[in-house]
Amino acid sequence: MTNLSFDAYRAVFGYPDIGGVIGNTAVLAVASATIIMLMTSVLAWIVVRTRLPGRAALDSLASLPLVFPGLVLGLAVMICYLHIGIGVYGTLWIMLIAYVTRFMPYGMRYTTTSMLALHKELEESAAMSGASWRMTFQRIVLPLLKPGLIAGWIYIVIVSVRELSGSILLYSPGSEVVSIMIWEYWQNGQYVELSALGVMLIVALFCFVLLAQFAGRRYGVADAGS
Repeated sequence: MTNLSFDAYRAVFGYPDIGGVIGNTAVLAVASATIIMLMTSVLAWIVVRTRLPGRAALDSLASLPLVFPGLVLGLAVMICYLHIGIGVYGTLWIMLIAYVTRFMPYGMRYTTTSMLALHKELEESAAMSGASWRMTFQRIVLPLLKPGLIAGWIYIVIVSVRELSGSILLYSPGSEVVSIMIWEYWQNGQYVELSALGVMLIVALFCFVLLAQFAGRRYGVADAGS
């Protein structure tokens, strides 16, 4: 018992710019999940509801990042935006682009499954009543997709928090995330601090899952998945 202490936890909170690391992680996780679910809701509608030529190819293109390992995808994003030269390399923006690209297939699966469960007659009734596509999508489709959108959003937030393979190639000083912090502890042989940070991350994700379950019971995510 004499060897037990909270020194490792104090060392974690003493990490340089720990507030910035946590903030970057939260911003990237929430922003990527939100962008992905909004984008895939439109893509899923095009794939499921329309007869546009190439809609199957659109679905395949959205699922293509699953083929590539995270390191390869991160390297491709880095090389691409170095050549484009729009000034996103070395910022959170390029990491956000990589996260959105990498996790797009997961959002597509959630929204496509939810879209297939909706009856087309609801949209046809709205159109016959004079509603525009935007109004129909905003007031009918999105509310009915809410369980799937929330479930997908929660999942992408969780996997974004632990994303390392792409982040390790794209981060720069000032844009570190929690996964980079874990990797640095491992590289430096600070296994005690690494374990403490792992415990803190597990507790934080556990609390997030509890909140997600509460949201699921309130908005019907559990019913939608059963």
